[in-house]
Amino acid sequence: MNTRTHRSPLRASLALCALGLLTGTARADVRPDPGDYTGLPAGTNLLLGYAQFPRADKVYSHGNQTVSNLDLSINAGIFRYVHFMKLGDYIIDPQIIVPFGTQKIGLSDSKTSGLGDVIFGGTLWTLADLTRGEHLGWSVFFTAPTGSDRNQGFALSNNRWATDLQVGYIRKLSDTWTLDLIGETEFYQDQRDTKARKDPLYQGHAHLRYFLSGATYLAGTYRHAWGARESLNGADIAGRKNNGTAMLTWASFVDKQWQVQLQYTQDVKVEDGPKVNGVQARVLYVY
Repeated sequence: MNTRTHRSPLRASLALCALGLLTGTARADVRPDPGDYTGLPAGTNLLLGYAQFPRADKVYSHGNQTVSNLDLSINAGIFRYVHFMKLGDYIIDPQIIVPFGTQKIGLSDSKTSGLGDVIFGGTLWTLADLTRGEHLGWSVFFTAPTGSDRNQGFALSNNRWATDLQVGYIRKLSDTWTLDLIGETEFYQDQRDTKARKDPLYQGHAHLRYFLSGATYLAGTYRHAWGARESLNGADIAGRKNNGTAMLTWASFVDKQWQVQLQYTQDVKVEDGPKVNGVQARVLYVY
């Protein structure tokens, strides 16, 4: 682990911008990828590895740009294990997610690296019809404050418990088109060292997938986030989000067990926080 110990007011304020930056499953809110709400047969196991590279220069507060040269970069990896099993008449998938990585903020000349907060939970499907291509799943994920440098503004470690509730619906529209709709709410414990309070976060996700073949698809995604105002002793630390993100995905099974996925993400509307773009690569092994 490599962490500079100098703490200036500038670095402290920039650290707040870094928290909550990271896209994808490394965040406390487990953002679903296209197809993630597919209910697979009991006994199926998934091993997933992610490589994420989000970047940000501009920071906004109440819709106004406040920083133009943040020079924030995160190089992150994620290990994820998912196991599908029966619970009575239902399919569930208990899982665990472990993020790790390195964060640099050029404006404050700071660098932090280490493990992120561990995430665990799963989904219960009340509808899982692979033949018709229709699925309805209900998820709960818990984020534990276990990460490195959680008091140093490390985006993968927020030093608070969080509970993420999601519901996801997949509907096959035709032989080539599939629609995924997901809603979620995330609740936060007060930050452990500062006692900062954070309001719930609400998010909506829509994925539209076009299948080039039975093994390969392209997808367009739009996500929108509201809420998550953060305050300390009555003063705002971070304002209320009203942020929108667009994403493009390509994914393909190279054989029956291995899938490769590539994504590009771009924030298109930011009311509060850093404006992020980035790429992600994911490898999935099913057995």
